[in-house]
Amino acid sequence: MIEVSKRIPVNEPGQPVLTRSDVWKGLVMKADNALPFVPAMTHCKVLNRESDMVFVREIEFRGERCRERITLVPEQRVEFVRLDGSVLGTILNLIEEDESGLGLRFSFKLKLAGVEDGSPEEIEYGKVVEKDYLKAVDATLAAIRKMKSARDSLIRRYYDVVDSMDLDAFKAMHSANARVTFANFPTVQGADRIAEAIGQFWSTIRGMKHEFVNRWDHPQETILEAAVHYTRKDGSVVTLPCVSILRPEGDQVGELRIFIDVAPVYAEQKIAS
Repeated sequence: MIEVSKRIPVNEPGQPVLTRSDVWKGLVMKADNALPFVPAMTHCKVLNRESDMVFVREIEFRGERCRERITLVPEQRVEFVRLDGSVLGTILNLIEEDESGLGLRFSFKLKLAGVEDGSPEEIEYGKVVEKDYLKAVDATLAAIRKMKSARDSLIRRYYDVVDSMDLDAFKAMHSANARVTFANFPTVQGADRIAEAIGQFWSTIRGMKHEFVNRWDHPQETILEAAVHYTRKDGSVVTLPCVSILRPEGDQVGELRIFIDVAPVYAEQKIAS
C-alpha cells in the first residue's frame, strides 16, 4: 500500500490572498476536468452524476484508463475512489485551517495490482505519483490565484465605471447577452438595454459612490454587500444598504442582481428652480 499525505500552504507572500471558498472553487473545477491541473492526465470525462455532490468520471493517467467516483463535501474535501484499473484506492483533497493559516492537503492510499507491498517497484511508483500530485496541487493553486486576480480586477473596474456614471464605459463592461436586475425593476437583457435602463436611473441623480462592507466569493459568482452613497439632485446625500450578486463572463459581467430600495433617494428633495 502506498500512503502519502502532504500539506501545502495556500497563501504565500506576494500572492493574491485566497479564501476557503476560493480554494473550493478550484477543487470543484479540478474534479470536473483535471486536465488543466494534472500534467500526467491526458483524458478526463464525467460519465454520470449520481447527485450534485457525487459523480463518476473516466480518466487516463500515465497511459491507463480507469473510472473514479468523486464525492464533494462543500468547502471541506474532495474524495476520489478508484473503481477499476491497475491502481486502486482513495485520494483526498482537503482544505485545512489552523494557526498557521489556510492549507491544502492531498493524501492517497493506493494499491498497485500485482506488486508486493514495500517492493522497490511500489516505492518507485509512489515517488512518481507523489511528484505528479504535488505538481497538480501547485497548478491548482496557481489557477485559483489567476482567477481570483481576474475577478478582483473585473469588480474593481466595474464599480469604478459605475461610480463615474460613464454610460458608454458601463455598456462595454457587459457581455452581449448579459442580464441585470436592479431593485424591483424588470430584468433587462443585452448590453444596449442594460445601458438604457440604468441610464434612466442615473439621469435622476447627481452622483454615487459604493463603499463595500462584505464580499463572498463562490465558484460562479460573487456576493457584494455595500453602502451606496447617492448624491441627489438637490446636492444632499443619502446612504442605502445594498447587496449585489455578480456573475462574471470572461472579463465582462454576465449577470448582475442588485437588491436595494431606492425610494429614499427621491424623498423630500429640494430641487432648485
